[in-house]
Amino acid sequence: MANSLFSEMQSNNIMSQFDQFKSNPMQFLTQRKINIPQQYAQDPHGAVQYLLNNGQMSQQALNGMMQMANKMGIKL
Repeated sequence: MANSLFSEMQSNNIMSQFDQFKSNPMQFLTQRKINIPQQYAQDPHGAVQYLLNNGQMSQQALNGMMQMANKMGIKL
């Protein structure tokens, strides 16, 4: 689930994981058993809302990932 994604991203190899995510976001998520309908493949905001709406990601996990991204200098 997405909460495990947040836990995984807190590990030491975060930059490697981020590079994998940037190169193929849908594959990265699918490998982690996070299912997003194809209609959201090009709609990041829609994909996040989908994950929140169906319980695959909590608001707390999203906030943590956003905070981590900000610390890395990634503008969201």
